[in-house]
Amino acid sequence: MKILGKIVLAAFLAAALFGGSYNPLDGVKAQKQEALKYANKYVTVQQLKTWMKDGKKFNIVDVREASERYAGQIPCKRTLNIPRGVLYGAVKKGVLKPNNTYIMVCRTGHRALLAAAVLAKYYNFKNVYVLKGGIKAWIQDGNPVQNGLHLGNVKITLTK
Repeated sequence: MKILGKIVLAAFLAAALFGGSYNPLDGVKAQKQEALKYANKYVTVQQLKTWMKDGKKFNIVDVREASERYAGQIPCKRTLNIPRGVLYGAVKKGVLKPNNTYIMVCRTGHRALLAAAVLAKYYNFKNVYVLKGGIKAWIQDGNPVQNGLHLGNVKITLTK
């Protein structure tokens, strides 16, 4: 019985020390809340399609890694492939310029939001948008993607 009491006491002490249960998503939520302070402009898939049709001047910045881009990209000639981890280099080399308009894209929009926040907060970019829902929303809307092997546009259907 004494051993069981010590185990229960240890469990209560551990819970008190660590503030209850740990949820790894708390860090993701905190990242998003911080990013929203600097990057809070979104475009929907429909708005992006309108911008493309109307010839609005902008660049898409795909912040996914190369292996992810092979699955498909929005077919736009003004797409820059710059993984989120190397944005600094792209700014320093002049590939990204503070006065241009950019639409940040990733799979779901989270990394794109973080990338947009870096550009706005540290480099004073003013015209940075995030594609709401990312490439996943583009595909779910039934739009074609250009595959990474550049074999042309393809239609993809997402399944669970």
